[in-house]
Amino acid sequence: MFNTIGIICKPNDFTSQKTGLELGVFLKHKKVVLLEDSNDFEKQADLIIVVGGDGTLLNTARTYVDFNIPILGINLGRLGFLTDVSVDSMITVVGKILDGEFIKEKRSLLSCQIEQNGTVLSKNLAFNEVVIHRNLAPRMIEFELYVDDDFVNNQRADGLIVTTPTGSTAYALSSGGPIMHPSANTICLVSISPHTMSHRPFILHGESEVLITLLDCEENATVSFDAQSSVTITERTSIRVKQHDNFVHLIHPKGYDYFEIIRSKLHWGQKV
Repeated sequence: MFNTIGIICKPNDFTSQKTGLELGVFLKHKKVVLLEDSNDFEKQADLIIVVGGDGTLLNTARTYVDFNIPILGINLGRLGFLTDVSVDSMITVVGKILDGEFIKEKRSLLSCQIEQNGTVLSKNLAFNEVVIHRNLAPRMIEFELYVDDDFVNNQRADGLIVTTPTGSTAYALSSGGPIMHPSANTICLVSISPHTMSHRPFILHGESEVLITLLDCEENATVSFDAQSSVTITERTSIRVKQHDNFVHLIHPKGYDYFEIIRSKLHWGQKV
């Protein structure tokens, strides 16, 4: 099923590069066509294998989501939320996946458009979350929130997180947001240290469009995407966020258990 494969390693990481080479030798032994140039991935790859951590996979997912290429994650450290195959089991698991023993899972992304005075300033994607937050100034920012053209409220807070179900176990979780199962067709809004304590996380339908307009800030504010890239914004800048048209397709080994990963990463049921 997977005859042409591309490998993406964590940049400037010796362990990742070494592991990628070992995997490449195995794939060639299995008569798989191994793509050497990432420029060929878009047209030729049946599968992309990421050797690194969740951060490397986040970047890969945003880059290739529109090309419908499945992604498998090999984790170099502890078990990851997205990169769930360990280096120790890598050869065995990849061999079974080549034989057709795998689970395929669909994950949503967010599409974010930054606008000012009717002009589109930039377009960005996020696999985990889009975050609007204040910079170094101690004062909160104020913003106006609409969902599907319906006014929700004005808020004063340190910021706002717009998260996918995948991102619900990232920054949004530490800010008091709910855990959403990856299969849920939802978007969640999580305020960061809101001035009014009655603000609570708000779960929306996945097809909702969220519009945030920055009304007041002591200094410029920032919009960040998966904590890997960011754009500086000023007052009266609007951020339009909705679910991206295409989905990321993750490959997992048979026996993959989302709740087992949650238990492991969040230390559920362990003695303190």
